[in-house]
Amino acid sequence: MELLREENREWDYETDVLVLGYGGAGACAAIAARDGGAEVIILEKAPFGGGNTACSVGNMFLPDNVAEAIAYYRALSFGTVSDQELIRTMAEAMAALPERLKEWGIDLKLRKKNTPTFPTIPGARCIDHWSAGLGESLFKSLSDLVRQRNLGILFETPAKTILKDPKTGLTRGVLAEQAGKSLFLKARRAVVLATGGYENNFERQGYFHFPGLKLYPFGTPYNTGDGLKMASELGADQWHFASTEWLGPALKEPTEKIGVAIAFRRSSGSFLFVNRSGKNFINESMNFTHRKEALAFTRFDHERAEYPNIPFYAVFDDQFRKEGPLYGLQNSKVGYASWQNLDEWSQDNTAEIEKGWISKAESIRALAGKLNLDPDGLQETIDQYNRDSKEGRINAFGRSPNRMAPIEEAPFYGVELCLSIINTQGGPRHNCRAQALDMEGKPIPRLYKAGELGSFFGHLYQGGSNLPEALAFGRLAGEGAAAEIPW
Repeated sequence: MELLREENREWDYETDVLVLGYGGAGACAAIAARDGGAEVIILEKAPFGGGNTACSVGNMFLPDNVAEAIAYYRALSFGTVSDQELIRTMAEAMAALPERLKEWGIDLKLRKKNTPTFPTIPGARCIDHWSAGLGESLFKSLSDLVRQRNLGILFETPAKTILKDPKTGLTRGVLAEQAGKSLFLKARRAVVLATGGYENNFERQGYFHFPGLKLYPFGTPYNTGDGLKMASELGADQWHFASTEWLGPALKEPTEKIGVAIAFRRSSGSFLFVNRSGKNFINESMNFTHRKEALAFTRFDHERAEYPNIPFYAVFDDQFRKEGPLYGLQNSKVGYASWQNLDEWSQDNTAEIEKGWISKAESIRALAGKLNLDPDGLQETIDQYNRDSKEGRINAFGRSPNRMAPIEEAPFYGVELCLSIINTQGGPRHNCRAQALDMEGKPIPRLYKAGELGSFFGHLYQGGSNLPEALAFGRLAGEGAAAEIPW
């Protein structure tokens, strides 16, 4: 850990508050800190701002009753948040968000009342669906506010280490890197960590989730867990690594080529998911996004020491191919690939067949050979699926007949899939003031955090909550940082 060894270090930059990360959380922290009378500099690893906020749908599910929200958020945590004051602050901050954003000229629209993800748990009826429009437009509104305040932003400047005074333990600034050179930045009041999660750090994923599997990011590829390292070096307590937010299956070859998830979003018709044995193993029509139950994709066979359903494939017929693109979010501006226009896909999938991303064969057995699957297993699986579909039966994995159609129109196709996630939740634990806490539960002096890095959500996740949480706690972090007495 880099310490402040010299009494009179030469700083490349000086400011009151350093905000690390320029997504929704970082933008709100910077705006609030400036409105609190502090000078602010934002450091951003990417060549542009936005983070996962700009990749989002823009949905926000917010409570309309604080008392009920306290019960709801407490139940969602499943005991992973014991700080009752933090639970109350979470409820109050989320309920107040529409008015707080309105103060900045950002209007949310109420879409629907009483829309909880988990309607059976206490307090659920308080959750309403709000929208800010797409995340891209929401972040533009935030960046306009940043620009109006003339805040300094250093792009392509990742923070590497938070500098700490070895005598007092106080946070003093940040060591960053720009164009291969070290930069020392002084923070007279505080540092705010808003660097996002570790969605694009496969090694760290293996520490906390499914060793040996890659979960590809749907959002920004710049979220590689930098904040975890910096917080750990200061002795921060860390929490909520058990929770990660699924998107679902993605198309593996284009996903690896582009570096972010190209999502497979078809859920009905003449197709099926199969494993390497050619066997069906899951209900393809279920909504995998944010799902918390154990999924068959990640089942581990202890005796064979393997994930039997990885790799897995979508197998389909020509009718399914002609019905539309396998990629379901093209031109939506949702997800990093679409937001950055990296996701061209043909309407009938023929271009992708020509690229070799999708295999084609005149028979099911020939397709099995191209995909390196067991031909007998695949043929038996397709035959059983077709019988279930034609006879109107729910299949062995719970897929209903109205989501099925026989796989029988040649030629036949197969494409390897992979798993993708929207975001992670683990990171430094924090209190109701958005201060990062040490292992004894005490605030680390002059260090604040916001966003999915150490999110409130440790188990159950109310859909549409990470975005408003980032904005609400970003504002709290900025206000707290600005209130610190300069050193």
